[in-house]
Amino acid sequence: MVSFKGVGSVENGNVNGVVIFPGGDYGDLNVNGVATVQGPLQAGVLDIDGVFHGQNDVTCENLKTTGVVNIDGNLQTTLANIQGVVSVHGNKVEADRIVCDGVLNVGGQVSADTIDAQGFINAEEIVGDRISIQSHTSSFFFKMWTKLKEAVGNQNHSIVDLIEATTVNLRGVHARTVSGQDITIGPGCKIDKVDASDKLFIDEDAEVGIVITKAEA
Repeated sequence: MVSFKGVGSVENGNVNGVVIFPGGDYGDLNVNGVATVQGPLQAGVLDIDGVFHGQNDVTCENLKTTGVVNIDGNLQTTLANIQGVVSVHGNKVEADRIVCDGVLNVGGQVSADTIDAQGFINAEEIVGDRISIQSHTSSFFFKMWTKLKEAVGNQNHSIVDLIEATTVNLRGVHARTVSGQDITIGPGCKIDKVDASDKLFIDEDAEVGIVITKAEA
C-alpha cells in the first residue's frame, strides 16, 4: 500500500494540499497543491498548476505546467508544455517536443527533436533537429511577471553554452557556440562562434564573434 504524508490528499490522480509520497507509476497526475515525490516517478500526463518537487528521475508522456517544478534527477517526456518555471538539476532533459512560454533551467543537456520557445531556456547544451528560441519580454510569460518574478529574477535572455541542430532560429540568446545547417541569429543575441553549413542570417542588432560558413569549412 502506498504511504502518503501531509495535510492534503491524492484521489483519482488529483493531488491537493501538501502531499509527500514515494516514487512509482501513478498514471495521470494533476497537481493543484504542493507535491513532493521521494523516488523515481512514472506518469502519463503530469499536469502541474501548483508546486512540484521530484527528488529523483521523472518520466512521463506529457508534462504540462503553469506552476513551479523542481526535479533533482533527469526528465524524460514525449511533450513538455511549459508556461511556468521548470528546473531540472540532473544531467539531461529528453523530449520529442518542447514548447516553452516560461522558463526551463537545466543543469546539463536538453535533447529534443523540436523546441519552440517564446520564453527562456538556460542549459549547458541544446541539441535537436529544429530549435527556435525567441526570448523576449513581450512573451505571454512576462504578462505573468508579477506572479513568477521571485522564481526567475530579472532574466531577459536565454543562456546556453552550445546549441546544435539542423535548423536554428534565435532571438535574445547568449551562447558560446551555435552550429547547424540553416541558422538565423536575431536581435538581442550574443554568440561567440557560429558555424553554418548552408544558410546563415545575422541581424544587425546581434553580436557575433567568429563566423564559419560552408565555403570556409
